[in-house]
Amino acid sequence: MSRALSDINPSPDKVAMKGLYRDFPMFFKTVHPTKKDIAAVKDLDAVKHSVKNLILTNFNERPFHPEIGSNVTALLFEPADNFTSMAIKEEILYVLKKFEPRTNGHTVEIIDNSDRNAYEITIGFNVIFSPKREEISFYLQRLR
Repeated sequence: MSRALSDINPSPDKVAMKGLYRDFPMFFKTVHPTKKDIAAVKDLDAVKHSVKNLILTNFNERPFHPEIGSNVTALLFEPADNFTSMAIKEEILYVLKKFEPRTNGHTVEIIDNSDRNAYEITIGFNVIFSPKREEISFYLQRLR
């Protein structure tokens, strides 16, 4: 007996497979209610965590994969101007295209908040198994 791809993915407008992606939460705060262990994030949340982790990871931080990472945190120490905002935007787009194959159609919006020495980042993207457009927002702020 054989299976066709259409048997597995009956309609393209629904999430094809549940439980496709799993990841650990970034700060290990969520606890499984019955197992009392760290609860994994799944599917869309796992992809969102991966996007944010890629942007916040510096080069040489991941064991055995020093090439994975971005230069975004180093750009936070540059003067806060339009050139730095554009450099951050280009770096984010490059990292997502290179290291996150589950997403496409990336848009990045950067709002410079010079008073707080921070940038508000909003990233929009499509996940390949979901018809809905996803968006994440966070602040990038230098700490030193």
